[in-house]
Amino acid sequence: MHIEDGLYKNILSCLPIACVDVAIAWDGHILMVIREDKPAQGEWWLPGGRVLKGERMVETARRKAAEEVGLDCFVGPLVHTAETIFQDGPFGESVHSINSCFMLYPKKVTTICLDSHHSNYRWIDHIDAGFSPYVKECLRKCGLET
Repeated sequence: MHIEDGLYKNILSCLPIACVDVAIAWDGHILMVIREDKPAQGEWWLPGGRVLKGERMVETARRKAAEEVGLDCFVGPLVHTAETIFQDGPFGESVHSINSCFMLYPKKVTTICLDSHHSNYRWIDHIDAGFSPYVKECLRKCGLET
């Protein structure tokens, strides 16, 4: 579901966005991606994105894993909920999002297939100091340490 740019700019200017992020766990590691879009462009982040109207958050989690990294996953527990506010959003608008992070478990891991919104991926087993505070907290809740 695509939101026309002008309408999305108006939405960003006056409403928080409901988002789901996914901590995909495999063999003691969590999958991270580099964002190509604002906000947080160029940063290591968890796959995820907007909840669509009428879509349950667990459905969003499963959809985002499939769309963004090409993995069919079982959805595990909700591990963290927080707000993020970015000044560097699209269209020059700040972005206020309400984020819920779920643990996901791939049914099988084959090839990671990134969508056009991500440029690279890696599996991590510890928390890097350069990660955003929100991502660090999600990863802590998943059992990773610095």
